[in-house]
Amino acid sequence: MGKSNIAVLIIAAGYSSRMHDFKPLLPFGQITAVERLIQTYQTHGIEHIYVVTGHRQDDIIEALQGYKVHIVYNENYAKGMFSSIQKGLSAIDETVDAFYMQPVDIPLIKVKTLDSLYEAYTHEHKGVLYPTFLGKKGHPPLIDMKYKEQILASDGAGGLKKVLEAFKSDALHVNVSDQSVLMDMDTLDDYINLVVYEVMNTPTKEECLAIMLQNEVPEPIIKHCEAVESMVSKVYESIASFGLNINKQTLSAAALLHDIARQEKNHALVGAQKLRAMGYEAIGNIIETHMDMDVNAHTPLNANELLFLADKLVIVSEDEVCGFEKRFEKALKKCEGNDDALRNITRRLDATKAIISKIKNLTGKVFNDG
Repeated sequence: MGKSNIAVLIIAAGYSSRMHDFKPLLPFGQITAVERLIQTYQTHGIEHIYVVTGHRQDDIIEALQGYKVHIVYNENYAKGMFSSIQKGLSAIDETVDAFYMQPVDIPLIKVKTLDSLYEAYTHEHKGVLYPTFLGKKGHPPLIDMKYKEQILASDGAGGLKKVLEAFKSDALHVNVSDQSVLMDMDTLDDYINLVVYEVMNTPTKEECLAIMLQNEVPEPIIKHCEAVESMVSKVYESIASFGLNINKQTLSAAALLHDIARQEKNHALVGAQKLRAMGYEAIGNIIETHMDMDVNAHTPLNANELLFLADKLVIVSEDEVCGFEKRFEKALKKCEGNDDALRNITRRLDATKAIISKIKNLTGKVFNDG
């Protein structure tokens, strides 16, 4: 079975009354919310795309000219979302084996999340799969068509959630690191938060934790990363007024995720590759140099240098903040007799001193490394 047998129902039929604007056509960059979802599912490899319309159907049809989708009109859209789910489900091609139920007001689902749901569906053979973020169930569920008749036969009391409760034994919660599975846009504030989230293209602190848990990062390393993030934030705040071109959110995320591959050989590079594969190129670039780097005294301070420094101020595998002398004294003692290791540690010590010197030259103050 391939994705040619998977469909998506994008439910875009409601009034959007709480938003006081029409959700399907709200802009995200140069495209609308409904277009954003269509493009996401196309990237995921879905060909059977059904958009269920109702209120302002003509406006949606106009917006979707040029897209290869099925428009399904629900004349009973005023009865609520479940009527639109039933209408869309009735229109799905008979060759389809399963479908994503995608509300239009949860528009920033990531392709990787859909990939995770699809992979779990093909390997675990469950009938209902929910994306779950830090223990909270989100959208879209991926539902096997074997439950089509039960959904169509329901009187709608309790909505789709009530119908699916009967199939708990055939359900699977798929852990994802995508907070947007929980992020709807019922209100204007919700929409603004989503726009900011998309523009940043940086994992939130909660997403960073989810990424670490998915990669089975041990608790002591998580605490170490949190301590490094706290330290790098402190250093950043001390120099932020000097006009450096450093994105604070990206730097914080890199600090939280810098040891994501700590248990693997060459963990800085492996961790960077993991983050790049997730679409976080800038974070991967910062993480890659957190173990070793060359410091140019004549260039402005950058995010790579700040993460490198912060990591050297927190004892490895612990959350204890210490002066860099203490950190390196411990490392040098541990590696006595190993000339290669001593050279590496000495090089890192020199880089740390060079970064501290750059901070002093920038601020005119002695750097407080405690």
